Amino acid sequence: MKGIVFNILEEVVEKNHGAEAWDTLLEAANVSGAYTSLGSYPDAEMQALVVAASKHLGITPAELLHSFGRDAMPILKQRYPELFSTHPNSRSFILSVNSIIHPEV
Repeated sequence: MKGIVFNILEEVVEKNHGAEAWDTLLEAANVSGAYTSLGSYPDAEMQALVVAASKHLGITPAELLHSFGRDAMPILKQRYPELFSTHPNSRSFILSVNSIIHPEV
């Protein structure tokens, strides 16, 4: 998984729950937390973070991912407006992600 997703997750967690919450989440998930936006990291690390956060917040992983998506999309659009310029909405963008990411990989 691309590091930018981890970076945005950190930003969302800190915005909604404070900087300490991110450190608590990293410890609970047993991951390093050193993510660069251009790096690629094992999906298992994101899965561990999702499981740890859902337990901590008392919501299902699906509810957590839905909430993260709502918070993350505006951040992603602000950082990469060119990726969104041809899409009328977030759904259209999400459906195009494979054609954006696969050429990069």
